[in-house]
Amino acid sequence: MSLKGKVAIVTGGNTGIGKAIVLELAKQGANLVIDYIAHPEATEALEQQVAALGDQAIGVDADVGKVADLENLIDRTVGKFGRLDIMVNNAGIETRTSVLDTLEEQYDKVLRINLKSAFFGTQLAARQMIKQGGLTGSLAPMRRPWRGSWN
Repeated sequence: MSLKGKVAIVTGGNTGIGKAIVLELAKQGANLVIDYIAHPEATEALEQQVAALGDQAIGVDADVGKVADLENLIDRTVGKFGRLDIMVNNAGIETRTSVLDTLEEQYDKVLRINLKSAFFGTQLAARQMIKQGGLTGSLAPMRRPWRGSWN
């Protein structure tokens, strides 16, 4: 499959599964927007890897649990590449605490990143794609519970 000329956002895109998705999309010819909130040096290195594959990439520091940051992420994407074709909602976190020890703030943060970001990321991407005459697919975060978290 060729994604030449397509533009993709990958949330949580500078490490782990997100990084693998970025590299595979780049191998297929897509230009990338790499969302991150930590490790800007990893994002810069990944941008260089994408460029070596013949595609373009930019990193955007955005907390996808905040709708304003998601809006900025999409605005930066369209500003740089003129369009958005693929939205990969990969960002996800876990508390690494047991059910008995998880605090409300931790629980809220997990829902904000894992659920709210995927919902509003898809909504905002779909609105942009509709403006362009197309529609979206979404990959929700897939995280396994931390060992012992159900004690």
